Formats: sequence, C-alpha cells, structure tokens
Amino acid sequence: MLEIIDAWDGAARLTTRPIVIRGDEVDEVHRALIDTERRGVVFVAGNDDSLPSVPWTNRIANLTRFTIGMASCYVLDGEATQLLNDRLGQAHAVLPGRLRTYRSQVQPGSVVDGLRHRVLSAERITDDNEQPRLARVLASNAQLPALEQPLPASVARVHRMLERIADGMLVHRLGDVGSKRPSLVPSQPRAVAVETQESDRRQDNVSAQQGMLLDYLKIKVGIDDLTVDRIDEIVRLIEVGRSSQEAQNDIASRLAQLQAELDETQKAYRDVKWQLDDEQIENRDAVDRLTRSAETERTLRHRLASMGQAEVAWTAQPSEADVSRPDSFGDLLHWLPRLQHVVFTGDPDHAEELDSNDPLGAWASKTWDALLVLQDYAAAKADGRWDRDVHGFLEHTPDGCHEWPTRRHARDESEEVRTNPTFRRRRVLPVPTSVVPAGQTFMGAHFKIVQFAMISPRMHYYDNTAQSGRIYVGHIGRHLPTGQTN
Repeated sequence: MLEIIDAWDGAARLTTRPIVIRGDEVDEVHRALIDTERRGVVFVAGNDDSLPSVPWTNRIANLTRFTIGMASCYVLDGEATQLLNDRLGQAHAVLPGRLRTYRSQVQPGSVVDGLRHRVLSAERITDDNEQPRLARVLASNAQLPALEQPLPASVARVHRMLERIADGMLVHRLGDVGSKRPSLVPSQPRAVAVETQESDRRQDNVSAQQGMLLDYLKIKVGIDDLTVDRIDEIVRLIEVGRSSQEAQNDIASRLAQLQAELDETQKAYRDVKWQLDDEQIENRDAVDRLTRSAETERTLRHRLASMGQAEVAWTAQPSEADVSRPDSFGDLLHWLPRLQHVVFTGDPDHAEELDSNDPLGAWASKTWDALLVLQDYAAAKADGRWDRDVHGFLEHTPDGCHEWPTRRHARDESEEVRTNPTFRRRRVLPVPTSVVPAGQTFMGAHFKIVQFAMISPRMHYYDNTAQSGRIYVGHIGRHLPTGQTN
C-alpha cells in the first residue's frame, strides 16, 4: 500500500525504504521527532560523509525491513546530521555511523529523556553476523510502542459509545419479540373450490390432521375452548421465550467477555504493582550505594587534601572507558570480547530478550558491572593477588577492583534446585570441551542482577580460573525456573 499511497504518522512519513535527507531538508526530520501527535518510532541514521551513501542506506534499509508501515526511517548526510544535532542537543544527538530509535514525545531540553531513545552502535551495524538479529530487535522496537499506545481520545469515545449501544440492545432484546408470525390455524375458513374427488380427500386429510393437532394442544396446554386467537397467543409466547433465551445467551457471552477483560486487567495491575515494588527496592538499594560511594569519595578527597594533594583530589577524573556502560544487552554481548578472562557460552537470544523490559539499559549496565567483577577476580588470581573464591572476593575486594554486594551473589543454588531434575537440567550450561569433555556443566553460582517480578535477570557462571584462568558465563537472561517462579 505504501508504494501507491502517502501515509503519515503525525509529521513522520511512512515509506518502504529509508528517506535520504540532505542538508536543510533536515527540517522534516526535526518536525517528525518533536511532533506530539506522532505515535510510532522514528529511526534516524547519522553520517559524517565518511560512509558511502548508497551502501550505508542499503544497510539501514536491510536492518529496518521488518518495520515497514510501523515506523519511519531517515538516513542523513553529514550536513543534515550536524544540523539536526545542533537543534536537538547532545542528549538527543545521533552520531555518525549510528542508528537511533526515537520514541514518541521527544523532549530535546531534557537530558533524562535522552535515555529513552536507544542508540545502535556502528560496531554492531557493520557486523554482518549481527544483521538478522538486529533486524528482529528493531522490529520489536517498532512493534512494542505501537502495541502500548492507548487509543486516541476520539476513537476511545466512539468505542465506549458503541459498547453502550450494544449492551442496551442486548438488554432490550429480553422483552422484544420479532415480527408476529402468521397464525398456524387460519382465523377464517379458506374457500376451496372442490373440483374433483381427489381434492376432497386431500382436504379431508388436512382437516383431520388439524383436528388431531387441536386435540393435542388442548391436552398439552389444558384449554378446552382452544381458538385461533388463543393459538396465536401461545405462538407469541413461544417467540418471546425463544427471543429471551437467545438474548440471555448473548448477555451471558458478553458477561464472560467482560469478566475475562476484568481478570486480565486485575492481573496486569498485580504485575505492575509487583514490578513497582521491586523497582522501589532496587531504587532504594541504588540510593544507598550511591550515598556510600559519595561519602567514600568525600572522605578520600579530605584525606588527600590534608596530605597536601588537594589539586589531585578535586581534578582527578576516571577515564571514559571506566565509566562507559553498554546501552543494551546487544551492546553488552559485543563488548564481552574486551574481557580477557571472561567467556560467554550462553544463548545470546536469552540476553537480548531482556532489552524489551530494559528500555533505559539499566539492567545491561549492572550486568556489565558484574562481568567486570569477574574479570578483576580472574586477573587477581592470575597475578597472585587473590587465592579464594568469587564470594570471598566480594567480601574482601582488593584495592582497585570492581565491587559487587555479596547479598546479590549466590555461591550455589538451593538444595531444592540442585536435587530437582527439572530445575537442575536448566542450569546445566555449555562450556568448551577442553574444560569439561561433556561440553556442559552445572552452573549454580550466579549474580542477581535485579529483582523484577518473574523476570529478575540472573547471570550464571562457572569458575575455571584454577585450570584455564577463565570464567565461563553460561546464562544471561530471565531467572531460571524454581519452585517459586513456577
């Protein structure tokens, strides 16, 4: 349809291929992004003219091929990229070689709002092996916002009006009878021209059948003086009963539908409340950790100042590499090769599935922190600074190493999980055959990334530092089944 008609989502054009924007044509993109009437997402690819225009556009078209009709897509040249970034500001900018997904209700002046609009890195876009997975991810990014959008107010009003009319019609049918059917017995004798003896016999048979029917009705209804009018009254009552029964069946069906919708709404409310409770717990924990970190920083700066190192105390800043974190689990999987001592052997899809519930990348960031802890632990064991297990490392983290709360780490699973064949089987995860000849081993040790209802992401690992010097991560994803999650 988009090949033959013009379609718009607010100010955003819907097309079958990315729209190439050059120079001052960027006004269209800016209008599409800030339009408050837009409901779907807009994909914007940046450039600095270092990327050949046609191959770059074709690659973006391939990545967004499953979003046609659901999202708009623009590919900017170098000048348009710079002009758009000047208008949007740093928090909402799209960098050259990147693809950014802009959700609805963009607020260019808000740094916090910038976190909502995910960025796909150049490293992943240019990786041919990533193309199929990225196409699915972008399709999900386009579909989920569309499904989450409420009906427009005008449509919702019409919908409610039609439902009220339909309900009123159902109730009215309880006492409504359709058009009166013709009498089973004629109220007046029907003139019949008797022309032959055969016709007389047929008429006599009809009369006899009618007489038998009248006698039967007299017995069944208990009325001796059964007349045509009384028969018509009985027929009318039958019609009323049939119509009422049909209306009752329809009303019962409607009530069942409403009850199902109510049950679904109540379940959604319970799930949201559960998730909110967990988010509040996570937020409180984060605030506590931030407070402790701030106090530690203040104390260390005071000590440095008292030692005559005030300039160092107030000017020393961590490097960008130390503070940067992946924006998604897809990015995290691409970052993993940076870790010399940590190897991921699990299913990438299980990790990337978490992105749909982690729109700001907070879970991916925490998971990266846990991976950095394992990297530091393995490195410390390799150079002789540590000789105990991971949990001991968390309890007494050496100077300069990444920390992780011990309450968010489990040395092993509970006895219930270890001894239950079904639960245990889900935690037998892959490792290289050079580590375990069977190519898999039980991974009970895990990091508790966050608490979030039934999802509650976990990271399971196998510590093989004593033999290979490495740690194998066999699962990053939803909480694996237990008696509670089932």
